[in-house]
Amino acid sequence: MTTTTMTIPFTECLGETWLLERTYHAQLRNGKELSIPEFTQAMKQIAGYYVPLSTWKEATQEEARAAYQQGGPVLLYGEHSWDHPKGAAKAWGANRNMRVIIYGNALEHPEVGSGTDYAVCFFDPQEGAFSNASWRTWFSSDRTLLFDGDPGTLSTLIFLVPWLPFPSSSHYTVIASDGSIYEHADRAESLKGFLTLPARAVSNGSGVQTLFPQFCYYHDVTCPDGVYRLEFFGPRMDEQGYQVKEADGKE
Repeated sequence: MTTTTMTIPFTECLGETWLLERTYHAQLRNGKELSIPEFTQAMKQIAGYYVPLSTWKEATQEEARAAYQQGGPVLLYGEHSWDHPKGAAKAWGANRNMRVIIYGNALEHPEVGSGTDYAVCFFDPQEGAFSNASWRTWFSSDRTLLFDGDPGTLSTLIFLVPWLPFPSSSHYTVIASDGSIYEHADRAESLKGFLTLPARAVSNGSGVQTLFPQFCYYHDVTCPDGVYRLEFFGPRMDEQGYQVKEADGKE
């Protein structure tokens, strides 16, 4: 496993900072930490969902199963090293003209011969199961197999449970063309609502601009300093978390 030596202990303050800057950290039982860049990149590749938990700690299979049965989320992490055999059929590549368009020159770029895929699978009793492409390629997403299967066959996987979970709620909204916000129970309902909202033509002085409804999916996370919003689909989904309400009693 790709790890780094722990340099600073996990704290509530750091957990909040890491959450808002959208990095992920996992403390292992041997005192080391999963590589932050690889772990963070894998977590950001999860399709259709953003995990609102920044700090994790390693658990046994039994501990992970118990945590899930008690209503808590569980994360699985695995690495898969691969090697493209010499002499194997070469994958399709761009021709000379396309290389000029893509790279700015006609040089043939060498094909990567080996590498490591970083895989993650997130299980949440309320939200469901989500994983990145690497997980779906190399590992099973069968919850029963993972939580109750033979530990020997799962020895390459790391089970993780939240180190410090901040309370959070998920929201699925649609922003109408006039700026009105409509909240729905889930993605499916938000899509239905989206289809009922019309576009709107607005004059911008030199012509007419058509405004369309847009989706905005986010988590509201309650941190010690207040409530912060983490968009995972919407106009600010590539930004850091931003505050929407200060902590009670704070000036």
